[in-house]
Amino acid sequence: MTPLPLERFPLLDPAEAGSPPWDLLAPPPPVPLPSSCDIVVVGAGLTGLSAAARCAADGARVVVVDRAFGTGATARSGGVVLGETVEGPHPEFDGCERTLRTWIHQSGADCDLRWRGCLELVRDARLTTAAVDWCDEGTIRLARRVSGGVLNPARLLAALYQAASIARATIANGVTVTNVMREGDGIQIVTDKGSMTARAGIMGVDALCWRHEFDPWRERVMTVSLQTGPISHEQLTALGLQPDEAFYTVDTPLLWGRVMPDQSLLIGRETRPFPAQPQARMPHAGLVEAGARLIERVRGLHPALASIERRRLWTGPLARTAEGYPTLAADPFVPALVWAGGYGGQGIAQAFTLGWKAAERILNSEL
Repeated sequence: MTPLPLERFPLLDPAEAGSPPWDLLAPPPPVPLPSSCDIVVVGAGLTGLSAAARCAADGARVVVVDRAFGTGATARSGGVVLGETVEGPHPEFDGCERTLRTWIHQSGADCDLRWRGCLELVRDARLTTAAVDWCDEGTIRLARRVSGGVLNPARLLAALYQAASIARATIANGVTVTNVMREGDGIQIVTDKGSMTARAGIMGVDALCWRHEFDPWRERVMTVSLQTGPISHEQLTALGLQPDEAFYTVDTPLLWGRVMPDQSLLIGRETRPFPAQPQARMPHAGLVEAGARLIERVRGLHPALASIERRRLWTGPLARTAEGYPTLAADPFVPALVWAGGYGGQGIAQAFTLGWKAAERILNSEL
C-alpha cells in the first residue's frame, strides 16, 4: 500500500506568529539534491542535525532536507537545558543535559551556554518562603535546584549544522518533502525538487509533519512565550532568582522561564489550539489573547513584577506523546523510516539525545 502524501504545518509568518529573541540564521548555500544516499534526515533542527552528524561521522552518506533552515521549533524555544522531560525523569534521558553540555565544550560551540542550574518549583504553600514565594493559581515555592543551564538555541543549531557539514553530511535547504514511501528494503523520498532513494530515513520534524494515516504524537498545541523588559538587580533578588538562572514548575499550569543576559525574563507558557487544517493560517488575534493571559500571570507572580512591560510575544508548534516522553516511532508503512520527537516542551537536551538514539538505531539496523 502506498501511503498518502504527508501533512505539513505551514511555515510560520513572524507577522502572525511573533518573533523569538534569537537572531535569524543565514540560510545554507544551495546544493543539488543527490539521487541517492545511505540515510536521509527530514528536518534540520536539533534532532535532525544531531542524528545527521552522528551518522555521517560513522561514514554513512547522509542527506538532510529542510523547508526553511532555522525557522522551526528549535529557534522558537526558550533555550533552557534540562535533563528531565515535562513528565519528569526518564531513564532514556538520564543525564542528557550533561551529554549536551559535554558536546558543546568538546566541539567548541559558541552558543552562550550558562550553567547556573534550574529551580524546580511546585505549588505547595507548606514549603519554606526563603528562596521563592510566587503566586500563580496557588503558592509557588522552591522544591529543589537541579542540574541545567541556558543557551542561545539558534547558535546551538548553527554549531550542529557546522558539525554535520564537517562530517560530510549534505544539507539541502528549501526542499519540501511531500511523501516517503517504501522501495524494496529502503525508501523513496518525494520532494518538490525531485525524488531520491535511501537505505533508511529519520523524520526529525516533531510537530511540523505527520501522515494522514499515521500520527506518532497524541497531541499538538501551539505554545506561547514572551520576553519582558529588563528588571533591576533588586527585583531579581526579590524574586529569588540569579543572573542566567532558569526555572520551571513540576505541576500545571506549566510555568517556565529564564533570566536573559540583559536581565529581562523569558517566560512561558500559554497554549492555543493547533490548526484544524494542516495549511490553515494562524490568526494573530489568538496569539494576542494568549499573550494577554500570560503577561497577567507574570505580573501576578510577585509584587516586583506588577508593572513589568512585555517586550515581545511569539508562538510555535509543540507535539507530545501519549506517555509524555520523547520517543522513536516506527513508520507502519515504511519499515526503514523512524519518526523522532514528542518533546512536549523543555526539549533542548532531549532533542539532541534523541537524534543520537535515532542515528544509532539506524546504524545498528534495528529498524
